Amino acid sequence: MLPAILPKIQHDLGLSNTESGLLGSSFLLVYALATLPIGIWADRGIRKNIVALCVGIWSVATMLAGFTQNFIQLFSVRAVLGIGEAGYGPASLSLLGDLFPKTNRGRILSYWSAGTLIGAAIGVTLGGLVANALGWRSAFYLVGIPGLIMAFLAWRLTEPERGAFDHEESEGVVLEAGVPEEEEDVPVTHGSLGADSWGTIKKLVRIPTYWILVVALVFSFFTIGGTSFWLPSYFVNAFKLNVAAAGAISGAVLVSTGLVGTVVGGWLADAVQRRHPEGRLFVAMLGFLLGAPLVLIALFLHSLPMFLAFFVLAGITLNFCTGPLNAVIQDVITPGMRATALGLALLLAHLLGDAAAPTIIGALADKITLATAMIVTAPTFLFIAGFICLLGLRYVARDMRNMEKELQAQRG
Repeated sequence: MLPAILPKIQHDLGLSNTESGLLGSSFLLVYALATLPIGIWADRGIRKNIVALCVGIWSVATMLAGFTQNFIQLFSVRAVLGIGEAGYGPASLSLLGDLFPKTNRGRILSYWSAGTLIGAAIGVTLGGLVANALGWRSAFYLVGIPGLIMAFLAWRLTEPERGAFDHEESEGVVLEAGVPEEEEDVPVTHGSLGADSWGTIKKLVRIPTYWILVVALVFSFFTIGGTSFWLPSYFVNAFKLNVAAAGAISGAVLVSTGLVGTVVGGWLADAVQRRHPEGRLFVAMLGFLLGAPLVLIALFLHSLPMFLAFFVLAGITLNFCTGPLNAVIQDVITPGMRATALGLALLLAHLLGDAAAPTIIGALADKITLATAMIVTAPTFLFIAGFICLLGLRYVARDMRNMEKELQAQRG
């Protein structure tokens, strides 16, 4: 919701673009750092209570934002949001894993992911409408209330037995070499790191495809995070829209490009992968290299309909990478290291990517203009991400073969 009401907050509190960017970075920075320790707690504690507590924390912090009077106060309560999200993610995913059979988890977790996109669109749209009609403080008060209701309902849930469905499905089922079936599909929860993380990291150093993917994720997260945060402000500055219209358009753009790009990119990546071992990485590369000129053209256009036409296409192609990059990581990493590999990749992508993006773009906007700052960063970083993926094409097939050999050695 913050990006939608940011222009009004800037005006009332006299914030610079750098300070405004820090409001977005504070949440993501705390979220990235807090995910691991709170994720470990979720592995040992009562998950429904952790979900209730964390949703309650971020709901109260959201409502308190409406009472803030300066940058320091608002920065502080926005940082607390990161604690709420860091706890909610691992605990809720773990709960879902034990509430539904393994055969249904893909569909259930896709609903969970879609909820994130839809929720973001609602936040941007509703925030802009409320802020335009009642003021930005009322927007914070309003959206905090449903969160408190959800926190109470989460607390009233029944805590399922850990691994109940996995035990039922895998009981007596063993692979040829004695490896339990469950090891074939190691669940990963929102960036949590596995056991013996340091030993795993030393092994990851020898897998070039993995580090190429990490760099690509950093640049893609930076572009997605920075553009999403500043898009409503861009509409207000470039096209003179009010915050209600800017929020509504931003919400529609973000949810449509996210859903369409993710689905099309995943389907296309799987189709190409059946013919070429580097197919998934190729589709991610294609999305980046198509998105770079499209977003550059969009940012030079001064007609809103034309801007939207090119920007939506750019957003769809950019979201091609969402599934394929994570899938390639699993293609080149053995199951026993995947939790740590994905956790480390997401930690670096958040810290260096979308956590840094709002502040860096805001600082550039203070020196030049917001439009120029977005022109300098988004197309350039998309091109770099595409070029990095292009370099990675030469390593994918080899690293996939090495992973298969290592897996066979573990079994034999």
